[in-house]
Formats: sequence, structure tokens, C-alpha cells
Amino acid sequence: LTNSTVSGNDANSEGGGIYNWEASTLTLTNSTVNGNAADSEGGGIFNFGGSTLTLTNSIIANSPNGSDCVLDPSSIFTLGHNLDSDGTCGLTAATDMPSTDPKLGDLQDNGGPTHTHALLPGSPAIDAGDDSVLEDPLNLTTDQRGPGFPRLQRTRVDIGAFELGVTAIEVTNNNDSGSG
Repeated sequence: LTNSTVSGNDANSEGGGIYNWEASTLTLTNSTVNGNAADSEGGGIFNFGGSTLTLTNSIIANSPNGSDCVLDPSSIFTLGHNLDSDGTCGLTAATDMPSTDPKLGDLQDNGGPTHTHALLPGSPAIDAGDDSVLEDPLNLTTDQRGPGFPRLQRTRVDIGAFELGVTAIEVTNNNDSGSG
């Protein structure tokens, strides 16, 4: 899954957002897995049974029950620049952020053909991604929303499926230098 959002799903057992089982391989790049639930475990991601999970520039967060991840510990490969809100995803790279609130907006129309979770002001995911996704083999040019939403808009790419745009700041000079 690249430039994708998995949100608001619920499972009666494991893997509310993603159920990766029986020697499967899953790669998440610049994706957001948010607000998924499971009655048993692995609200965000359940990765077991000899399956492999590789993460880059991705957010796994805010599972209301079942934890963000349940993993076979030998099955996760983190290539860095990932964020996990409850610390259950086994993030070990120096650039990963386990147990960190991503500060995401609600799933909504933020432009483009699909709904996304916008990064809110102060999100640690802003400018915290790995720019190698802009190069071969991925060559990402846009975020999940597609044309009109460049993947790189400031100093570095953001973590997750949504890239925060550059906003214009109005500057007003309140220094009244008139004579009086």
C-alpha cells in the first residue's frame, strides 16, 4: 500500500485495519492506518503466521481497542520514518516515533478523489519523512490525493498518506511610524 489510508474499520476478531496472515508480505509506504478496531487484537494491523511487514514513512495510530499492532516480532522491518501512537508496532529505527500522537484530523474531504486524515498543526509527522520515496523505484510525485497535491511541499516529505501544503502567511506591519 502506497499513499493509502485505511481508516474506521472494525473486525470481530483480529486485524481491524489490516489482517496479514499465512506467509504474506505487506509493504506500507507513505500510508496512514488510523482509527481501526478489533474485538480481539491488532486493531490497526495484525501481522502473524510467518508474514512480513515492511514500513516506511507510515502512520499506525488511534486504535480504540485491540492496540495499533499485533506482530510476530521477527516479521517487521522498519525502514524508518514511521509513527505508532501506542508503541505496539515494534518500531526500532532511529527515525521512528513509537508512542507518539500523530495529531491527525478527522477522515474527510481534504481535496482530491479520496478522503484523508490531514496533519494538524504541530503534528510530528510534518517534514519528518524520508525523501528517498521521491526517487527510484517509487518516484512518488503526489500524496494520496493525486494531481495538485505534490508529495514534497516544504523541506522534507511528510509521514503518512497526506502531505501538508504550504500556506500563505499574511504579514502586517503594525508599527505606526506616523508623526504625532
